[in-house]
Amino acid sequence: MNKILVFICFLLLLNTSLSAQKYEPVAVRAGTKVIDYFPPRERYRYLEFVPGRVQFKNGIYSDTRLNYNFLMGEMEFIKSGDTLSIINKKDIRYVAVAQDTFFYDKGYLELISGGQVRVVLKQYIKLKEVLKKDSYGTSSSGSATNSYGSLPVDGSFYKLAANEDMVFQKTLEYYLTTSSSGFVQFSKKNVIQLFPQKGDAIKAYLKSNKVDFDSRDDLIRLAYYLGSL
Repeated sequence: MNKILVFICFLLLLNTSLSAQKYEPVAVRAGTKVIDYFPPRERYRYLEFVPGRVQFKNGIYSDTRLNYNFLMGEMEFIKSGDTLSIINKKDIRYVAVAQDTFFYDKGYLELISGGQVRVVLKQYIKLKEVLKKDSYGTSSSGSATNSYGSLPVDGSFYKLAANEDMVFQKTLEYYLTTSSSGFVQFSKKNVIQLFPQKGDAIKAYLKSNKVDFDSRDDLIRLAYYLGSL
């Protein structure tokens, strides 16, 4: 009996850690390649390229083997031995990979909960900061965007050697969407703006349930509640 209780507790702790998972920053030293710090098992959503379908808005579709690259922020496929990215992303209706569905809206968004209010997850490896060195060789934090502009996702950038020490971190961002709205980041402010006439009920729910907006499980429960209003 004790062993069973211990096992159940372990599963509960594991589920909690996965629902609000945090990733440690990765420091990339100057003179080394960014991509070398992220082996395939950490760089890709799936262990290998798997059968999938890219469905376009004009009704055309393409069946191929796909994988999502967290580092590049790209859905990739293999053609003639080369790894390529989908170019016309704005024309994508959805991408189905294995049992998962992705949409595209300034990045790939994986559907994690359906219904009246859908929850999607954007996962990518983000450049958080650039560590600049002074004349004494001491590193100090600097804004990544100040040093490299907006740093658009570019596969060639990650394959080149860094010219300064940089810090990357895997990032999870949750978004929601309804039949009458686009994708918006899942936050208290945005939820109330999307459902202005239900503001009091939503505030009461948030007060009694203490929603963590970084928790997958909390957001799925909140989405179901919103769909029932």
